[in-house]
Amino acid sequence: MNKIKCLMPYALCLMLCACGGTKVIDTNDSKAVSGMSHVMELEYRDWTNTAEEMVNSMFKSGGFARIKDPVIAMGPMINDTQQRFDTDILTKKIRSDLVNSGRAQIATNFGGEDTTSNTMRDMRGNSEYAANSFAGKGTLVAPNMSLSGKMLQRNLKLDSGWFDSKNERVEYYLQLTLTDLKTGLSVWENEQPILKEGKRAPRW
Repeated sequence: MNKIKCLMPYALCLMLCACGGTKVIDTNDSKAVSGMSHVMELEYRDWTNTAEEMVNSMFKSGGFARIKDPVIAMGPMINDTQQRFDTDILTKKIRSDLVNSGRAQIATNFGGEDTTSNTMRDMRGNSEYAANSFAGKGTLVAPNMSLSGKMLQRNLKLDSGWFDSKNERVEYYLQLTLTDLKTGLSVWENEQPILKEGKRAPRW
């Protein structure tokens, strides 16, 4: 009986831990994601909103009107913030919005990005495959535009007046440039800020 009494606190602890386990957040539920508004780091809504703003800005600028059948190669996207993240989180959203709009295409076979396409061309002449099932030579489409950019971060201390709240402001800036590869001239540029205030700003 004493053993059972001794084990009961441990069993209760395990039950509480189980109840407080991982939960799936519905990103379309404003109440479920309300707590994310206090996050000083970049999170999914920052990527989504910024990508949409940038793509809309490209379309409104008329930069695509100068190029017939725009085919974009993704240039370098530099993360110069004090956070470690894969810039594909941002560029994938931009790419998908551009492609799904029907107004531009992405050259996935350029710069070694699409390894499957290159591998299939290397297998030409393999007797195990029907020769007419391979894409012919001279069918790849070269890009005529490139999209490159950088994400910057700036931390600022806030003056709280009488009391030191130790709040900070974090300013993120996404800078993008769309270039005409034939002329080497920029046809569109934009900078989109993401501003946050709170405590514990991301640092190196």
